[in-house]
Amino acid sequence: MGDILLYAKKSCTQCKKAIAFLNKKGVQYQLKDIVHEPPPRSLLEKVIRAENIYASLNQKSTTYKDNQLGKRRTTKNEAIRLMLKDPNLIKRPLIIKDNKAYQGFDEVSLMDFVQT
Repeated sequence: MGDILLYAKKSCTQCKKAIAFLNKKGVQYQLKDIVHEPPPRSLLEKVIRAENIYASLNQKSTTYKDNQLGKRRTTKNEAIRLMLKDPNLIKRPLIIKDNKAYQGFDEVSLMDFVQT
């Protein structure tokens, strides 16, 4: 099993659920505060898929609403630029393993992701 990096926000309910679940299952990971230690551009470039950018965006964020991202198409480059400016735009939790990303929380798919 490769190293797991978990980007989370303290007030995020999905993050809390993912952390509790991984702890319960005994999964080792490195925790980073997504606001104070956001993922670098190089990591976002690797894990965000251009064909499905919106799966990586937090639709509840102010940046998402202010930029009307739900009402128009955006590019991977623009999305990453906005994520770097406001890490709250990144769908959480963001879990990285072997240069692959998992976002959100679902017990079954998260367990499959961390075990592969």
